[in-house]
Amino acid sequence: MPTVLAAGAFGQRNPGDEALLSALLAGLPGWRVIATSADPPATAAAHGCQAVQARNPAAIARAVSRSDAVVVAGGTVFKTLHPGTRRWRSALLRNALALMAAARAMGKQRAMIGVGADSLQAPLARRLAREIVRHADLTILRDEESARCLADAGVPPPFRIGADPVWTLLDRPPRSPRDARAVVVALSWLAGGWELDELLVAALRGVAEAGIPVHVQPWQVNGGREDDLERARSLVGRLGANAALIPAPGSLADARELFGRYRAVVGLRFHSLVAAASAEVPFVAIAHEPKLAALARRMRQAVASSRGDPGRLAAAVLDAIDGPTPSQAAVRAEIARAEEGQRLLRVLLSRGRSPDANDVTGLPLWPVDWVQ
Repeated sequence: MPTVLAAGAFGQRNPGDEALLSALLAGLPGWRVIATSADPPATAAAHGCQAVQARNPAAIARAVSRSDAVVVAGGTVFKTLHPGTRRWRSALLRNALALMAAARAMGKQRAMIGVGADSLQAPLARRLAREIVRHADLTILRDEESARCLADAGVPPPFRIGADPVWTLLDRPPRSPRDARAVVVALSWLAGGWELDELLVAALRGVAEAGIPVHVQPWQVNGGREDDLERARSLVGRLGANAALIPAPGSLADARELFGRYRAVVGLRFHSLVAAASAEVPFVAIAHEPKLAALARRMRQAVASSRGDPGRLAAAVLDAIDGPTPSQAAVRAEIARAEEGQRLLRVLLSRGRSPDANDVTGLPLWPVDWVQ
């Protein structure tokens, strides 16, 4: 049985990242998967695959040596890290390049599927991004916004544009009874500092004072500093009696089921917006990263700046309650792009011997005038 090393932000109790690993496992039947993880025993138990410590370079090098391929599964790979991580800003880029370079030196196949990019300003970050793409046999980006960020960083186009792999796990929306009024806010400790907190408090207080219950959800709760719970408690405390704290979702499917009961979702987490769209629930994307604005564009939903005007954000949330829902056609298009990305991955990893080789139709390229 061939083996693939799956690199991602697994084992951190983030339902979106855990869904990424589930999607990769489902998309590679017949492959043995070794996942990088912040908590290898938990990942092995939850997903039934082998796992190695993500911050142990020696263990990862050994895993690469006994694998046939390395796959970076989803996530915003091309970015500098938030200061709150207390890590070197370019650590993620450096680690991704080290992984790709080691795999290339050992003659392993290398792919990045459904990955994203943020704006890269520092010369070192831009150089690392260019080298990462150069070392990959297959790169499928999550959206056109990521392609623009990489092009601005000097990575030569064209780029294949796909979708986040988790879409392959989502089909028909749940049919849950909806609260006629309440909205839910999916938080992220990575979204910004005190300025964003003040924006959210002012805007959501306006929503609550309009008689709309506001339910605040920490998205990632792992008992460490990379955790949304403290921010969620603070926000609820400042919003007053018409606000409530609700538990973090146990999985992306749980989030979709829960969101189906609400009239609108305010999302600071990308995968919370995926769950909302799949549940056919209107959402407002707080666009602290390009990926949130990208998904809102594809779903024709509202976008608000993370440094905008509280009144406008409050109005956007109130408008969303009675606004148009994400269409199933748009959701199906995301699923189709994600499935095509997995077919391309299987063709690459099988060196063209996969039955999918007869079914691959390709993905759109960016910029579009490249093929005109």
